[in-house]
Amino acid sequence: MTSKIRIKLGAIEVEYEGSEQFLKEELPQLLTAVSELYAKSAALKEAPAGTLPNTTQQADAGILQGTTGTIAAKLVVKQGPDLIIAAAARMTFVLEKSAFSRQEIIDEMKTASAYYKKSYLGNLTPYINTLMKDGKLLEPSTGTYSLSATAQADLKARLA
Repeated sequence: MTSKIRIKLGAIEVEYEGSEQFLKEELPQLLTAVSELYAKSAALKEAPAGTLPNTTQQADAGILQGTTGTIAAKLVVKQGPDLIIAAAARMTFVLEKSAFSRQEIIDEMKTASAYYKKSYLGNLTPYINTLMKDGKLLEPSTGTYSLSATAQADLKARLA
């Protein structure tokens, strides 16, 4: 079956027509790339001549500070997948990491001692798989994860 999608953000426009399978597998990464390109182009228009702004720092400045526990409290974490998202949010926004390993997720979750449960470790693989299927986490390379652009935008709104 052939699918068609058109995304337009300001002057940036992407149009695709092809297999539905590609959209299912690659759409989150496509949205991330388009979103980042849009953010960079908007920042370049606003920047004084001769400067190149750090769009990630500008966009995230003042949004998040603190520990995974602080973020978990703001997100009202009740389950393992919620704590994974809180840990990923801290690594993305506070520590400014674009991607992180499974072990880094575990280590970050454990720092939120009021929210972390040992059972989360045993269920980590199904939790991560569910978050990827839901489009909240991406796997840019094997064993390396990142928050999708959609998840980042949602978290920024919830944590601002």
